[in-house]
Amino acid sequence: MSVIYLIRHGQASFGTANYDQLSPLGREQSTILGGYFAALGEPLHRIYTGTLERQRETAQLVAAALAPNPPPLTVEPAFDEYESESILHAYAASLTPAQLTEAGWPDLQKDRRRFQFFLERAARAWVDARIVADGMLPWRGFHGRIIAAIEKIMREEGRGKTLVVSTSGGVIGTIVAHVLGLANHLGIELNWAVHNASITRLNYNADKVSLSMFNGLPHLDQEGRRQLITYR
Repeated sequence: MSVIYLIRHGQASFGTANYDQLSPLGREQSTILGGYFAALGEPLHRIYTGTLERQRETAQLVAAALAPNPPPLTVEPAFDEYESESILHAYAASLTPAQLTEAGWPDLQKDRRRFQFFLERAARAWVDARIVADGMLPWRGFHGRIIAAIEKIMREEGRGKTLVVSTSGGVIGTIVAHVLGLANHLGIELNWAVHNASITRLNYNADKVSLSMFNGLPHLDQEGRRQLITYR
């Protein structure tokens, strides 16, 4: 049996000029996550990561914790998160001025709660193909890109491998929903539950893929570390 650990990146820098970088807390979460894998004593054969800075930083911190023999790191753009800015703007364009004012647009970045509320509705509209925009990848394309990449990894890596994919909540939710045969919109619903630096484990062989852990935090959900648990 082979294993793929899907890990969500550590906390990013919400509300700053560059969201796509780990916050100090995100770096701490990622370092602890790497220590967890090191303590398992289970050889990791390769770490895959999307191209986003927060994903790559997380992968690098996990790999560093596995010194002096860290696994090789491979960048795979298919594991990039959906483009939330494009989705938010396309959804905003579908609303009336009164609805935008009520939602707090365009100052959502100043209020985490309002931002999450708006993003959830925008993402559902995207999955349901109720919004479109030039240059915005449709949900079907996002889903197809991710599933093709994960299937390619399983096929090319072969048997007896333990792999890590450093990615984001939308990608993890999409993969889990696919493995479980759930409706597309449930993949996005799962996304909102995924903690920073969490672990989702897939077991696979030539015949099937199964989910053995979702959104696990064995490295953080313990005395003295629970304050490090975050969603955003």
